[in-house]
Amino acid sequence: MIQEKLSRIIPEPLRPLARVMYNGLISTRRSINDFRIGRIQTKLLRHNFSHETENLIIFLTPGQDIVNGMILAIYHHYLGTKNLESIHNAEVLMCTLPKDPLLLKYTKFNFRDYVFGFSQVLSYFENLQNLIIHVTIGNLPIFVENLSKEDILRLQRIQNVHINILIQHIGTLQSNIRHIEHLKKIELGKLTATTAHEAYTTLDLRKKLGFPLHKLSTYVSPEFYERKEYDKKRDLLTVSPDYHSKKMEILNTIKKRFPQLKIRIIKNISYEEYKKLISDAKWAITFGEGLDGYFVETIFSGGISFATHNPDFFTEDFKALRTVYGSYEEMAERICEDIETLDNETSYTEYQNEQFKLASKYYNYEKYLKNLELFYKGVYTYP
Repeated sequence: MIQEKLSRIIPEPLRPLARVMYNGLISTRRSINDFRIGRIQTKLLRHNFSHETENLIIFLTPGQDIVNGMILAIYHHYLGTKNLESIHNAEVLMCTLPKDPLLLKYTKFNFRDYVFGFSQVLSYFENLQNLIIHVTIGNLPIFVENLSKEDILRLQRIQNVHINILIQHIGTLQSNIRHIEHLKKIELGKLTATTAHEAYTTLDLRKKLGFPLHKLSTYVSPEFYERKEYDKKRDLLTVSPDYHSKKMEILNTIKKRFPQLKIRIIKNISYEEYKKLISDAKWAITFGEGLDGYFVETIFSGGISFATHNPDFFTEDFKALRTVYGSYEEMAERICEDIETLDNETSYTEYQNEQFKLASKYYNYEKYLKNLELFYKGVYTYP
């Protein structure tokens, strides 16, 4: 955005030079910031962890301080893993992806834990015998392509390296097959994959990957949300920030039919603000994968969610829900009628309970922790 503004005020012949100077300034600023954060991280490592540590688990995470569902999922996997120390007997750290900017803490969430640099951690722990690295499928290219020669040499010196690929979005798998094959080729260690959804935790996927597959699910569970009843709800519809070609058509149709209904597209707010918003809202539409946080978290907050049935994420039983449509064309045709029909305490409560019961079948924190425990014991859904 800054570059766009500069391009409007700088003459055309000078723009290439201006871009070089701007990029140089950004690079210098990042170098200074990385140096400052790196010194603090080194002190934290020395104060809290022994050089002689033999067992370590790393969760790779982006070096951007933003609100992001992937970051939230990684953090909760990290927390759940820390609580299972008696099972894996390892130190547990979050590390920024190789060559990402260094980051000390995420400030957009209520996270208390520090983040470290990946290469920094590998060089600090000099006596590692067992290392597990968790990396999301979406971040796999960054991990594979930015591993330095020094990182690879350090990994090769560790007796047991285990790389687990967190598959949170099955749609990103195909574009990352070549990176998975590269990991197989360089033979850094054992490979596994874990999943967030029941729908694609299958034997077929296990065979396609060629290594063990295990269902983790997610931390999302009813007890973590404030479930408000109909009479405590505001006339508010929250909308996921995802792009879809039918999105504005559907929202404009709703706005025209229900001018009193406030429509809020989720963006530029903290996670805690988001949770407060969905506890107040009657309705939510997701234009993402369907069975995502915008859908499930709204239900656990007492709201009614709308989506289309994407078979990559939804299991067949979600088709029975009246607000899970077969297509966006069907959503556009039916959603206003469904809002009108459900917008009374009796109908709303009855249907909200139906959604809540079905979502609770798949999202349960105790089951999630058990799945995580089985992973660290080496007991996989599809070995």
